Amino acid sequence: MPSALLVTFAQSTVLNAISNVLAQLIDQRKNTTPFTLNTLALLQFITYGILIVPINFYWQRALEARYPGFPTRAELTRALRSWRSLFSLSALRSICSSLFPFAAASAAPRINVDAVLPRHRDKIKEKDEYEYESRYWAPRPRASRSGLHSFVMKFLFDQTIAGVMNIILFVVLINFLKGETWDKIGHLVLLDFTPIMIARLKYRPVVSTLMYTVIPVDRRVVFGSACGVIWGIYLSLYAVV
Repeated sequence: MPSALLVTFAQSTVLNAISNVLAQLIDQRKNTTPFTLNTLALLQFITYGILIVPINFYWQRALEARYPGFPTRAELTRALRSWRSLFSLSALRSICSSLFPFAAASAAPRINVDAVLPRHRDKIKEKDEYEYESRYWAPRPRASRSGLHSFVMKFLFDQTIAGVMNIILFVVLINFLKGETWDKIGHLVLLDFTPIMIARLKYRPVVSTLMYTVIPVDRRVVFGSACGVIWGIYLSLYAVV
């Protein structure tokens, strides 16, 4: 039985080939010229895909191992309700008390120890000190991370670290395969990073959100593959096939 990485290699090669051919069709039809397959551009894009697969494959595995699971419908419903009540008076009081617990404690009514009989003063002081230490200094049990927390962390890492890494690797590898010098590749990274990142931020957040909140588990591979073809067409057109 082939390994998961080998299957991903095969799928990536086929999808990159399809996206590059479609990009060539779009580009040549736009120029109203008869279609002629640019074999060199096709091989360059397939090679880029093969080089990038193991990096993303193990990155996704590490990310899933660090933040496992997906948000449930109940967690999404609670999160939506929390957003709706974010600016309510009770929520504002809760936020203030969590941010400034000592101020909240000082604002609470306290017993006047001096007004109590002498034989009860020591007991009241001990009780106050015990409750104070239990409330603010006692270690609290660590709550287990929810599926919503895992989704948010994976979403943020996908839009930031993974986005920057993939864009830089795309510009470097595709121009290296074209035979460009390192000086020119460095210049192209600075020139092309911003427009590709803007395009990715318009596209990838929607894909990530749908993939991890709406699309069923047994349909996520198909959905991700289809979206990968669309992104591959964009990258192929950007690489001037």
